[in-house]
Amino acid sequence: MKKTIIVSSPGKLIIGGEHAVVYGRRALVTSIDLRLYMQLTEEENESNEQLMNIQFHDTNQNYSINLLDSNESYPLEIQAIFVIYNHFKSFLSEKKQLNIQVHSNIPIGAGLGSSAAYSVCLVGCFYLLCHKTLNQDDINQLAYQVECLFHGTPSGIDNTISTYGQSLVYSRTLKKHLNFQLSNLAILDTGIPKSTKRMVSLVRTFIENNPHEGEQILNDIELCVDNMIEHPDEINQLFQRNQQLLKCIGVSISEIDNIIETLLKKNISTKITGAGGGGCLIALTHSFTKEEILDLLKDHPIKSVQFVQCGVEGLKEEQTFFS
Repeated sequence: MKKTIIVSSPGKLIIGGEHAVVYGRRALVTSIDLRLYMQLTEEENESNEQLMNIQFHDTNQNYSINLLDSNESYPLEIQAIFVIYNHFKSFLSEKKQLNIQVHSNIPIGAGLGSSAAYSVCLVGCFYLLCHKTLNQDDINQLAYQVECLFHGTPSGIDNTISTYGQSLVYSRTLKKHLNFQLSNLAILDTGIPKSTKRMVSLVRTFIENNPHEGEQILNDIELCVDNMIEHPDEINQLFQRNQQLLKCIGVSISEIDNIIETLLKKNISTKITGAGGGGCLIALTHSFTKEEILDLLKDHPIKSVQFVQCGVEGLKEEQTFFS
């Protein structure tokens, strides 16, 4: 008998506190209405091998693997499947074939939590297959292990917001839900490749080499976060201050600085969201339209401008798979 499980999970924006959150400071993060969808099917298997077919619709990549034959030469997305399969295999029948399909409207490698949404959906699918219902706490903990495969030593903020959704004040010792909304919030995708792992390592090196200055910057970033929550009317100035501090620890680049300076001339406050070094920015656009933003930035590297809704639902079951 064929069994089908479909789940989805949202992307995220870090509104304030990126990088400082790795060192125990508070960050403000929100889920957004860009989602990753995953379908897991279990069906009869006439072979003696534990087989799986994986289809990534957005990149047109397909894999056929033997789940009993882990291989580090596979991409991280496939290695993650081995990790999760090995965690749940005592609950699974070896006489079943598993198939996964993935579709996402979260840009990959742009600082919007695409790998976390993938990790959370992967764990969620296997969890439902084995336990019938979703336990967000269990899923979040296991998804963090998968995120470590992708990013080394991440803060855990991405998998947490992708699991629970809504908006959160987050640190490793705090997870507080907020009713936090921003209107006219746009994501500016620079299209510049970036590596979260490399940026996290760069910041670690900076702090190790400049311990006093580094600690002060981390504290100031956390103060920005606290003020964003307590004084939302000052959000424009706080965006600018948070960005200045991120620049101090080396995660901004000249292309990003130029975009931010251009928009600031129109009183549009813009900052890095996520790791930096490329990827996406977020902007408080006031009454400017997408077309007007693109026109302002016609001489800058901008792949897309997208307005988003904040504070959406986290991991959930779906009735249909979007392919």
